[in-house]
Amino acid sequence: MNLKLKRLVRTPYSEQYALFDLDHLDAAQEPTSVGKLDLHFAAEGIYGTLLLWYDVAARLTAAQRRSLAETLLSEISQTMGMPESYAVEFFTANLTDYELLHNISEEEEG
Repeated sequence: MNLKLKRLVRTPYSEQYALFDLDHLDAAQEPTSVGKLDLHFAAEGIYGTLLLWYDVAARLTAAQRRSLAETLLSEISQTMGMPESYAVEFFTANLTDYELLHNISEEEEG
């Protein structure tokens, strides 16, 4: 898996990333979405949630998921100068049940 992170949201103490696999393209020849990473930064370390879509998570062993999380957190903590300590919860979800709930008009999104 060749991951690309796209930051969606940044606050002084948190960030949210969309995760894409550059090795797998969708029908529009764009990298496929594989999940999300939500992080919260504290003085003692990083806390967050790693969400992988079910079909992606099903292809990974527990050791591969741990390695993926360690790689992501190491990359992010080093560039931000954060402590390397982290606690990240792992979840998986099926995209058939995915729904984005919002109250942003299409004019505001652009």
